[in-house]
Amino acid sequence: MYFGPLFVSEQQMSIFGWRMCVVLLLIVAFTFFGNTTAFAHEGRDVGDYNFVVGFVHEPAIEGIMNGVSIRVTSLVKDGHDDHDHGDHSHGGATDTESNGEIDLVSHGGVFVDELALGENYDFTFTHDFEELTVPFHAHPIEIQGSIIVGHDNPAVDVTVIEIHESGFRPDMAMIQTGTTVRFSNMMSEATVIMSGPLGMSESMKGSNVHSASDAVSGISTLQVEVTHVASSVSKIMDLKETLGDPGHYKSEFIPTSPGSYNFRFFGEIYGQKVDASFESSNTTFDEVISANDFQFPVQLAASRETENAARGAFAAANEASANAADAASYASISRVLGLIALVLGVFGLVFGGLAFQRSGKKRESVGSNKWH
Repeated sequence: MYFGPLFVSEQQMSIFGWRMCVVLLLIVAFTFFGNTTAFAHEGRDVGDYNFVVGFVHEPAIEGIMNGVSIRVTSLVKDGHDDHDHGDHSHGGATDTESNGEIDLVSHGGVFVDELALGENYDFTFTHDFEELTVPFHAHPIEIQGSIIVGHDNPAVDVTVIEIHESGFRPDMAMIQTGTTVRFSNMMSEATVIMSGPLGMSESMKGSNVHSASDAVSGISTLQVEVTHVASSVSKIMDLKETLGDPGHYKSEFIPTSPGSYNFRFFGEIYGQKVDASFESSNTTFDEVISANDFQFPVQLAASRETENAARGAFAAANEASANAADAASYASISRVLGLIALVLGVFGLVFGGLAFQRSGKKRESVGSNKWH
């Protein structure tokens, strides 16, 4: 069976079950729309530290629990926690497990190699990578892909990822442990293939790659201001370090509107002032997308739409109440005016009757005098 750049046999489809079918269909969707897909996280050097920033869960979907994610590593060899950096050499797997941890964040933290036209690079994923997602990218094409390692994925010996000027084919590979991934340079020029998200600092390329041992933990003086760019609505949130993941800080919230978000980090890191902003886009990290794109079979109204409808109904009710109050006020005034008119009418009748009576008496008096 053929799914875009993925080839899956009928036997494999029956093994994976319906869950894998859903995953594969999502892969196809992202492959077709890959030219406008944002990268998972953005990395940047901020003073003596490197920040890798993005949403906790990506893709970020409107109305679903998510949050700010920032991973802080030290750029200084003899920093406050006396980290020791090791140099990684090109041309194969890097020393990612000297401290028992696999570095999925740094450039070349798992593998790195330079490939001439037509050359291949093989890397075999051992059991240490079980249930991990390994991001990778290549220079100079500046495009990111990912390798998902799991026991439910297709059992193959070798998976080939071709490197083209337009991107990777496929840009996502799903493998089991023990599988060898072969990167094949199909470009017209040399390229460097390496693990790690594309957004990491370019100054880290080729040397002094920062591993998990460089993580800066114990930060309590750093906050984040989250801004929904389209509406300019913002909120300041505290960051909390993730248990069991040193140097990784989160601040959870539910994004209730789609679009671009800006994360501004400010405060101090061990005496160093920090004020750095990261904004989601097609070239940084994911923007929040509408939940309607994922709802099936019935599309539910977004929370903002429900809120707007409720506000509209409330405003209409207030307007109707105000109109009713005005009408009641007018009716009350009309009743008062009617009573006044009635009283005046009664007085008019009384005065008219008195005047008529006096007029009659006057005529009688004149007639009587005339006869005498």
